[in-house]
Amino acid sequence: MASINLFDYQQEALQSVIAEFEAGTHRQLTCLPTGTGKTILMAAIAKRFNKKILILAHREELIRQAKNKIKLYWKQADIGIVKAEQNEIDHHIVIGSVLTCCRPKRLAQLKEQGFEILIIDEAHHAVADTYHRIIDELGFKNNKDKLLIGVTATPERNDKKGLLDIFEKIVFLRSISTMIDAGYLVPVHGRKILTTCSLNDVKTFNGDFAIGELSHAVNIPKRNELIVSKFIEHAHDRKAIAFCADVKHAQDLAETFRKKGIKAEAVWGDMSATKRARALRNLKNGKISIATTCNVLIEGFDEPSVNCILMCRPTKSKPLYIQAVGRGLRKNGPLKNNCIVLDFVDTYHNLDTIASLYSTIPTVSIQEDAKRESFDLVENCTTSKDVLVEQLLDENFNILGKSRFMWIDIGGNEYSLADDMNNEIIIKERNGGYVADLYRDGLCMPIVHEPLPIDYCTGVCEDYARRNLKILYADTSSGWLDLSRKAPPTRGQIMKLQEFGINTKGMDKAQASLELRREIALRRKARRNSDKEPITPQQRYFLSTVGIDQEGMSKAQAIKVISQIKRGLYGS
Repeated sequence: MASINLFDYQQEALQSVIAEFEAGTHRQLTCLPTGTGKTILMAAIAKRFNKKILILAHREELIRQAKNKIKLYWKQADIGIVKAEQNEIDHHIVIGSVLTCCRPKRLAQLKEQGFEILIIDEAHHAVADTYHRIIDELGFKNNKDKLLIGVTATPERNDKKGLLDIFEKIVFLRSISTMIDAGYLVPVHGRKILTTCSLNDVKTFNGDFAIGELSHAVNIPKRNELIVSKFIEHAHDRKAIAFCADVKHAQDLAETFRKKGIKAEAVWGDMSATKRARALRNLKNGKISIATTCNVLIEGFDEPSVNCILMCRPTKSKPLYIQAVGRGLRKNGPLKNNCIVLDFVDTYHNLDTIASLYSTIPTVSIQEDAKRESFDLVENCTTSKDVLVEQLLDENFNILGKSRFMWIDIGGNEYSLADDMNNEIIIKERNGGYVADLYRDGLCMPIVHEPLPIDYCTGVCEDYARRNLKILYADTSSGWLDLSRKAPPTRGQIMKLQEFGINTKGMDKAQASLELRREIALRRKARRNSDKEPITPQQRYFLSTVGIDQEGMSKAQAIKVISQIKRGLYGS
């Protein structure tokens, strides 16, 4: 039995893969945004077909991530790794490095294994010759009995090389907008900040700015200081990834953050594996607030606690932009409400193209007038001339949607989601992960009984709530919340809050509703905890005097029975 169930859209994607293969489409492309469980879908495909399968990835992080996520879904999966000197080729599922698998000796060994399914992770890379070689040699180009599946968040490429030269058809696709709107990703709010640094002389290479020239144009002390000041202004309490032009830019920006007292570390591809792992562990544990990087965290990096993205390098590449922004959209438990993107763009960078938030995630609206703020003259290292780094534009964008569910933090790493009928889902920590129970009609039913990472546990619970509970007033996207913000609390709300000892002065109806939910959730938790306490000697004595057996009775049960007796209701 799988540890986690598929979400509806993952189940739909799996069925599409099966149906299309049965209909004769044997080279398929599946597109899901970053953070929506592409690797879990890969695991489900592997388990459903249960054939000899090869999974290709182009980075060590992706290989490790694939193995961990497949084991999370399918504990009994037999998995081997093929990369560098590691050659675990005789397994039911083999996860291989592209650079290793394309070598003639390894490719010959793989050919002998008779793989029937080939899955390519981050399939937008599959146009490279290394992938072509593997696909052709293992018979996945023309053999209709074999299934080739590409999985990607970005089916487009800015170098104009088409993925449909390899894949016959996109069999399943969901956009970022759709997944945010459905509550599977967190909403994203952005600010577009335009400076007077000029990109006019920066050439284009393979559809994007040439890296060396771009770095010279944007890696300027005062521009880096502007980035730091804007982070402090808009996102000082958040955990961020800053995407930079190159390694030097990442290192210089990290140093600028540190000079302002903000803990930051640069992460790049050629740094030692030990140092990179330590830096990312520090980001995860909150020992640093910001990781600055060029391309190394674009793919294969999975840290759900990141809730701010700094786009410090302008780009013309839609795939790169989507991958970068996607690093902050993954859910991380009930209390991650959104992700902020600070998009730093420069003169002669076309703001109406794919590099802006407006066109990457379409439903965008400008909410604030442009502001101006001047900085001192600094030297631009590309021209050796003094240039004015000036903030021309600072616009606020609200990108699609609000936080979907009204979770309440009830302390002790526990979270409560109550529906309109007083049913309640509780997430709580256990054995290094999180489990969840549904409390309904006095009964407790497990929803997630084996510990999962917090983002997966939350996703399972929200998916269950969508399908099984009445959640109009626990769903903040239903419209009632906006109306309630314009209305005073009801008399019933005021009376109940005052009964709880809460001052309602200055509250609107929405705030009153939230306070009531929080107070009720906390009281329910107290009652649940008291259910575990043994009956007291005083309770036992009282119940014995009226002839009631107390065997197996808890303190909470005794309170309920004694209350009924005193009100003349017991036994009626």
